[in-house]
Amino acid sequence: MRRALLSVFVACACAGAPCAAQEAGDAPAGNWFTTHVRVSGEASASYSTKAPEDEGWFNYSDYETSTVRAVRLSLVGEVMLSPRVAVLTEIRTLQFDAPEAYALYVRLRPWLSQDLDVHLGRIPPTFGAFPRRLYVTDNPLIGLPLGYQYLTSTRADAVPATTDELARMRGRGWLVTYSVGNTTPQAGLPIANALRWDTGAQVRWQKGPVTTYAAVTQGTLGDPRLTDDNGGAQGAARVVYAPHPVVTIGGSVARGPYLARSLAPDLPGTPLRSYHQRAYGIDAEISRDRWIVRGEVIWNRWDQPAFDQDTSRDLDAQASYVEGRYRLIPGLYVAARAEHLGFSRVTTSTGTDVTWDAPVRRLEVGAGWTVWRHVLLKGVWQRNRRDGGRVRASDLGAVQVVTWF
Repeated sequence: MRRALLSVFVACACAGAPCAAQEAGDAPAGNWFTTHVRVSGEASASYSTKAPEDEGWFNYSDYETSTVRAVRLSLVGEVMLSPRVAVLTEIRTLQFDAPEAYALYVRLRPWLSQDLDVHLGRIPPTFGAFPRRLYVTDNPLIGLPLGYQYLTSTRADAVPATTDELARMRGRGWLVTYSVGNTTPQAGLPIANALRWDTGAQVRWQKGPVTTYAAVTQGTLGDPRLTDDNGGAQGAARVVYAPHPVVTIGGSVARGPYLARSLAPDLPGTPLRSYHQRAYGIDAEISRDRWIVRGEVIWNRWDQPAFDQDTSRDLDAQASYVEGRYRLIPGLYVAARAEHLGFSRVTTSTGTDVTWDAPVRRLEVGAGWTVWRHVLLKGVWQRNRRDGGRVRASDLGAVQVVTWF
């Protein structure tokens, strides 16, 4: 498998060369491939001082890998079938597993005079700012923001029978077990999954400094899906306002049923599609000279079936981060990100008032150095603290090398 994957990357790298030549004016006129096909690729490898089980699963993802200890290879392609129609895809593999179509969609431009696109297929994210950073080089650090990576104790195919059962899973998002639904231990859901794209339709329209997105998808923020699993759909929208080239302000909303169809027979009388994930987000970015500062806040709610009280309980979560990067000299920068992930409170049978999951705080600082033109080396130190779980504190270091063509 590794040899085959390497062969594909080498072949695509060679295929990408004529595209660059065409831009330079050296390719023969009339070559359809060089004028209609674009291919790029990226490879990254990261290694941390602690394995996932030793660092408390703070950086674990639903791919069952640590985001700070992983090998990722990706190929991005665009085929312009006409001025109005294009096909875009990204093929990605983690840890040399079987390649997966991370993105695969058709882009339609109904009116060439308008900056309006329609996307159909496995489409780009609509909600939030961070998921739109497609490449590893777009992240100045190595870890991902908690709101887009950290696994909570919520699952789509299993729910707790009591509040006590819910509270016992605090800080256990990497392996959650409940008695209702699928009883097999599995990972929980993040608020928003930045490692998977959803399937559906999206419209993007830009008019002056305002860009608007709207989408209907099969899955939800925390559980993007290739196929439907509950007969419902998520609606999402985003508005971005850029009053100045160095200032961007955005707002996002999303709402959709998240519970799997397999849970329907076990629910307490309320229809399956009555249980939603709702999210609201705001984000901002400002840059000047050598520095750039970004921030984002997400408010999220899962409606969860309840068997020991009313028909449902509200599980709220709030994720926020502030991130900055400063370029010391050309090719060398320093960066930092401070984050918090908090949860609403529930009351157990003993009258104890606790958060339904364990709040998390993270600080990550690091630097990046462009060793060669297409090689970036990163190094970070990460501090994690959690108010629950088997491991409540974890400090680790990590390095990452990224190359692209």
